[in-house]
Amino acid sequence: MVVIARFLWSHNKSSKDQPDVERSVDPVQQREKSLPSRARSVKLLSNPRREQGHWVPTLSGIIKAGDENTFSSSIFNVLDGTIGELSLQDVYDAFANELRNRPVAERGAYTSEITKFLSSTKKVQRMHSVSVSPPRSPELHKRASRKSIDVFRQSVDLTELTRARSVKRSSIVNLVPLLNDLPFTAGGPGPVHTYWDQDLQHALHFQGHTALPVTTYEFAALSVILGSPVDISLDAQDERCVSWANTYKGALGVSLAATATSDRSYHISMVSNKRNVSQLPAKGSGYSTLHAKHLASGSIPFASDRKIVHSIVITENTLELLKAGTGTYLQPTGADTRGAQFLARLPNSRAPNFHIIAPSTSANSTSRLVHAIGDLVFTGGFTPFASVPLIKTVQFVASGGLVPGRLLQRLDALVEKVHRQASHLQLFGPLLEDANTHLRFRKNERLAKLATGILTDEALADKVARMSRYTTLLERLMALVPDISPAGVLAAVREGMKSEMQRSYEDAVAAHLISDTILSTPSGVQSKRASTVSRRDTRRRSRYSNPSSGTTSPDGPASVASGRQSGTFPTQNLSLLVESVLKGALPLDVQTIVMVARLVLVAWTLSVQGVAWEEGEVGLRVVDPARLPEKMYMW
Repeated sequence: MVVIARFLWSHNKSSKDQPDVERSVDPVQQREKSLPSRARSVKLLSNPRREQGHWVPTLSGIIKAGDENTFSSSIFNVLDGTIGELSLQDVYDAFANELRNRPVAERGAYTSEITKFLSSTKKVQRMHSVSVSPPRSPELHKRASRKSIDVFRQSVDLTELTRARSVKRSSIVNLVPLLNDLPFTAGGPGPVHTYWDQDLQHALHFQGHTALPVTTYEFAALSVILGSPVDISLDAQDERCVSWANTYKGALGVSLAATATSDRSYHISMVSNKRNVSQLPAKGSGYSTLHAKHLASGSIPFASDRKIVHSIVITENTLELLKAGTGTYLQPTGADTRGAQFLARLPNSRAPNFHIIAPSTSANSTSRLVHAIGDLVFTGGFTPFASVPLIKTVQFVASGGLVPGRLLQRLDALVEKVHRQASHLQLFGPLLEDANTHLRFRKNERLAKLATGILTDEALADKVARMSRYTTLLERLMALVPDISPAGVLAAVREGMKSEMQRSYEDAVAAHLISDTILSTPSGVQSKRASTVSRRDTRRRSRYSNPSSGTTSPDGPASVASGRQSGTFPTQNLSLLVESVLKGALPLDVQTIVMVARLVLVAWTLSVQGVAWEEGEVGLRVVDPARLPEKMYMW
């Protein structure tokens, strides 16, 4: 009894003498710790945002992780039918789920703070996904419950499917992912997590919710990545932000909203809006958050190393140099444009290093830019925003001097053709379901009016969803190529795109030079030159024709996407190239897939929202961080 009493007395004494351990980097918190417990409770009640919890990634840390392809835009695809505010905890749960799906070696190198963060979040239940298994016995996961906002994903990238440990693998894949890293100029990428895992802070708690301060440039980056612009309203007296209009649903159906609080700070929230069936994504790869920032700022990233991302700034002068077809070289430059200055201040895992295309009489580096444009297809470059000069430049190089015509309608027909080849996989989203044939017919009518100029406006969410289907189209076409591994076909298509884009650029320059002189040329010479262009395009189409194009595929072109013949377009246009593919059978050869990839790149220029940076440009103006309030919180 004496021994037991001494043990209990000693144990009780040590527990009373042991102080509570709590980490903090806030000097105000350090002072509060020295106060008596009752006084500290009063402090926390009067200032609830000072209550701190475990370490969590900052918004900058999450954005930087996206730069390293830890996740893509697919993370923001919410469940169909889930409407309302998405809390910060929803964002953390979705981000943590992506971290859990990283390779084992990377997960083993996470810091203790990140490991604790993962344990504090709940696993996100995924939407129905296509298993990587033979098509004879397709396995579709059951549709997730729509009653919970905890489910934060609609589409699943193939990169996640190949990483999943619970999925049985086989020699047959359904998609070959197009979300790949930029080429490295020196060495390898290094440990991916080291680029963002130091951006941590104590979680704040406000009214039972996890809270996080948001900087002006974090908010601006989030707006660009989501494709969700905002209209700022200022107080006329002190230029204080009083509100902004929540009139944009955003590219992914997620809009940004703000609510003023009593202490002149703002509650930032993401709101999930209801999307139409045509606005729901396919199951292919999403776009890169790094490209979302760069392209919206007017530059094309083309390579990286351990510390920087090399990016070519595109201006109107760049386009004029390309049209002239003269020698150029890649010249390093600073953040000289408004867009480059904006990008340099955003959260970036690697600092942007800018270059421009400058005229040269002795060297020619135009191919570097042309190849960078073609590589957008393979690095998640189909973003919702891009600067106006960049869109014009990409369209000039990729179109080969031809007008699009009914390109979007023909690509939609190709999507339907590939969908019918294995409709049970449901790769292209709910729009391709049999029950939605009437919706596809209406969509085709709208695309016809857009092509002829009768309509000029289309919701950004519709455009981004269409590009999601086109991305899935390319990924499916590559997966169907026989006798080549997925990595092999991806490498072949990516390499073939270089020569494809170079030929397209040369054709574009030739067509531009002809158009510049055609008005001052006699009519007989005009006819001769037009005949030359026509013969060049005929040779190009015959080169891409499928060997089996002499007979129509059993699938055949979709009737709802065939469209009517119209004299609005020139005899030679890009839609005719797709028609030759529609007449053939699947699978396509590598060279034909390369041609389709180039046409999908042109389709992106017809679907992306133009951003205006300079005076006199017509386009969307991204949010100005200088007009945002300094005190913003998300919870």
